[in-house]
Amino acid sequence: MLLQFNFSNFKSYKNPVSLDMTATSIKEHAYNLITTANGEQYVKVAAIYGANASGKTAIIDAFEFMQEFVLYSFKREREGKGIPVKRFAFDKSSKIGKSEFEVFFTHKEKEYQYGFTLDNKKVYEEWLYRRDFRGKNKFNTLFERNNDKIECSNSMANAKMLTNLVEESSLFLSFISNAKIKEAKDVYGWFFNTEVLDFGNALMEGFISRFLPFEELKEEIYLKRFEDFLRAVDVGIEGIRIEEIKDIADEDEERSYKIYTKHKTLDGNGYMEIPLSEESSGTQKMFCLYHFLVDALTNGNTLFIDELDAKLHPLLLRYLINMFHDPEINKNNAQLIYSTHDNYTLTKETFRRDQIWFSEKAENGVSSLYSLAEYKLDNKKKVRNDATFNKDYLLGRYGAVPLLKEFNIDGV
Repeated sequence: MLLQFNFSNFKSYKNPVSLDMTATSIKEHAYNLITTANGEQYVKVAAIYGANASGKTAIIDAFEFMQEFVLYSFKREREGKGIPVKRFAFDKSSKIGKSEFEVFFTHKEKEYQYGFTLDNKKVYEEWLYRRDFRGKNKFNTLFERNNDKIECSNSMANAKMLTNLVEESSLFLSFISNAKIKEAKDVYGWFFNTEVLDFGNALMEGFISRFLPFEELKEEIYLKRFEDFLRAVDVGIEGIRIEEIKDIADEDEERSYKIYTKHKTLDGNGYMEIPLSEESSGTQKMFCLYHFLVDALTNGNTLFIDELDAKLHPLLLRYLINMFHDPEINKNNAQLIYSTHDNYTLTKETFRRDQIWFSEKAENGVSSLYSLAEYKLDNKKKVRNDATFNKDYLLGRYGAVPLLKEFNIDGV
């Protein structure tokens, strides 16, 4: 479970930013919260709103960069590749300065704090702490890195002998997780199990076959649940059929498949099939999304999605959000973090104020991130729980909207 994600000097975010999933003291929608064994509470869903080019996607990109660098920095270093961090470009000090990434999360009933600072050539600092619940906000050091010096705790004694082997452009965590250091593998596993999807990418539909779990779809129970889901979201599909495409000329070639969707005929007495590729973009998106929804909800993972609302009806979007809020469906405390322009779900009936986030870019090109729970209106008062969130947002009361100017197409 993600507790907090912090970063700085990445894309349009020059200054430190914090996406904090900690629940505030507000009382509405208690079922939207996860309560830990020690009584702390965190939100299940966070929605990020903002104008185009305000920095919504950059927040998800920042986490994805951190995730991929944890997973692949060791491999990138061996291949001689640099560090692909995209620092704030419109300020000289930022362009040559360091970027920082840090997460607080729980995994296997333990709470961790992990982070690092770097530029395009080198990792300067790296740290991993595990929370000690015997003291308030107390964390025990597992390892700390300062340039070429790495100090490990006694609990990670097996990692001590490897400190001199890690290269400056690779993360120590990536290195020791490959060396089968158990606690490092657990932390690495949390990053591996967290999914990041970009449904605003026009190429997503072209890659859809890469995301479909064909082997699982051939299992009767999984297939039935998938078909039940398709009927539940009312896309007109009664069932699916999977056809394996065999290449006789190359037996070693990776298996490929073609999916056909089943629709009732006009007289209602039979079915006709059409290729999935001929279904609408929204239907194809639901095909792709189902696997990640089920995986997150089943295993209690965190799911990031950029532009979740793209090509989805507002009622369907709310349906998906409610799946995460419903304790009967979300039994393992999965989380959904997504960016959106959808105004229909921006209501007090769907969200608590600490679940609604806004990204805003100033005239100098610097983005900021803030929650509705912390935002103060012109009268210096916080937003009330009975406010009309969507209407007030479009009226500009919360910021994070485009500032549109008059434009004459004739140039006059």
